[in-house]
Amino acid sequence: MIDKIKREIYKLLQSAGVAGEIELTTPPNPEMGDLSFACFGLAKERGKSPNEIAKELASNVKGQMSNVFDEVQAVGPYVNFFIDPHVLAKQALGDIDESYGQSKVGKKKKYLVEFGCPNPLKVFHLGHLKNLVTGESVARILENAGYKVVRVNYQGDVGMHIAKTMWAIESQRSAFSVQRSASLEKRLKFLGTMYAKGAKSFEENEQAKKEIVAMNKRIYQKDPTLQTMYRLAVKWSLEYFDQIYKRLGAHFDRLYLESEVFASGEMIVRAYLKKRVFKESAGAIIYEGSKHGLHDRVFINSEGFPTYEAKDLGLAQAHFTDYNPDQIIHVVGKEQVEYFKVVFKAIAEIWPARANKEFHLPGGFLQLKDGKMSSRTGTVVRAEDLLNQARTAVLAIMADRDLAKKDEVVEKVAVAAVKYAILKVSVSDDVAFDLKRSVSLEGDSGPYLLYIVARIKSILKKTQKHKNTKTQKHKNTKTQKHKNTKTFTSYEKQLLLQLASFPEITSQAAASLDPSKIAHYLFHLAQTFNAFYHECPVLEAAPAVKEFRLRLIQKVALVMTAGLALLGIETAEEM
Repeated sequence: MIDKIKREIYKLLQSAGVAGEIELTTPPNPEMGDLSFACFGLAKERGKSPNEIAKELASNVKGQMSNVFDEVQAVGPYVNFFIDPHVLAKQALGDIDESYGQSKVGKKKKYLVEFGCPNPLKVFHLGHLKNLVTGESVARILENAGYKVVRVNYQGDVGMHIAKTMWAIESQRSAFSVQRSASLEKRLKFLGTMYAKGAKSFEENEQAKKEIVAMNKRIYQKDPTLQTMYRLAVKWSLEYFDQIYKRLGAHFDRLYLESEVFASGEMIVRAYLKKRVFKESAGAIIYEGSKHGLHDRVFINSEGFPTYEAKDLGLAQAHFTDYNPDQIIHVVGKEQVEYFKVVFKAIAEIWPARANKEFHLPGGFLQLKDGKMSSRTGTVVRAEDLLNQARTAVLAIMADRDLAKKDEVVEKVAVAAVKYAILKVSVSDDVAFDLKRSVSLEGDSGPYLLYIVARIKSILKKTQKHKNTKTQKHKNTKTQKHKNTKTFTSYEKQLLLQLASFPEITSQAAASLDPSKIAHYLFHLAQTFNAFYHECPVLEAAPAVKEFRLRLIQKVALVMTAGLALLGIETAEEM
């Protein structure tokens, strides 16, 4: 809604002689107007003072304004527009339903979003958690904008981390066999012990190191004596990951494994070595990124094995063969920025038609208050440990609450606490996770947003008059009656303005692939509702006012729920 009003202002200003890009801002005080145009640039062009230009513009557009606006005023160097709250009310009460905030900008376009990407036989840590939460939200935001989204997960089931674990497992075949009948938790603990043993031996024992390097070759060569143990171990890891995905409300259309693509990646490199895309260097095959202002990278090492870079070529081929997307978005940490530049350049040289179809969305680090976690120091934090800590903290806060489905509510609030803490920060920025602030029912937190929705639902449950209007559009005649009789408070108008901005925010989030835009919007909407709730009685208001306010807050709950869903956060009926 607000974007349509902005377009009308653009036309008014253009008709008054304003050329070029027009930027509108929100005045710091609602009493100064709803949207504002600064005249500094125009004043410089015309050689007049900004205040003088503002007065001229306000005078010129005043006679051309539609009934969308109450008033236009020159306030110093600004032209301030006042929107008629009756227009906002008519649109809010009539237009907001379950599809509100959706668009068709991505219609007939297919985007493949790659995220998650934990490695089997290793722990699902905080980095994976941030990646998973971010990727799922980005996928939802794109779907909301009309794109066909394919969710894929790329997982490393070959490589030295696998070799270290399998080396240790092979020395304890009988112990591994016993694990088949154990719980998943015990199987995972066993795999963790095996990885730790293999990693320690690799660092401290030269003979073990040679055997682990040999083990790596055997895995790539699919040694039949290893296959049963290898496949079972990977299967257990994938089951563990599935539990986390389910808990966090993420899902995938396709799981790609490195073992599927390393052979095709190697073939691509060797084929394009002959075409001089790659070159031999010291027994390896490299891509000379330095020719393009990048750095050189090894695609096949001196042992003859494909590196991550070559595997990514095989993966790219699989992506386009399987789905032929218009765009591929890799949600991967920002430490891989330079890596992807080289890989994308190689892809563009091999397949020119695919140039610019690969995009890296760099993610920041998820840190605890004491800094970034590092597996080398033994302080790596498992994702489920953080989730469980959040759940314990939420349970303590809600200990005295008598709720029908308390366990379910506590889990929703805990997950919301973690997800919102991640998503309220721009994707590429680091997140400093503060458990106490994240689980708080006050302030900029996921639980606070859930509490606002639950509060509105509680108010709505206390009356039945609005029951049949939950998703129903109201007739213009009824809204017109409000136009003639209703006087709006500033709190009601601010709430209407916030609701009117939702479609613009979802469009911005999709264009920038940034869930934080929605998170910030939801927090401001919640704060605006809170101010309204404290100053404008709902159930105690006069009948006509009560009816309007019930309909208004019902729309707030609808938009809050839709916005939270785009972040992958479920609401609760009660808290």
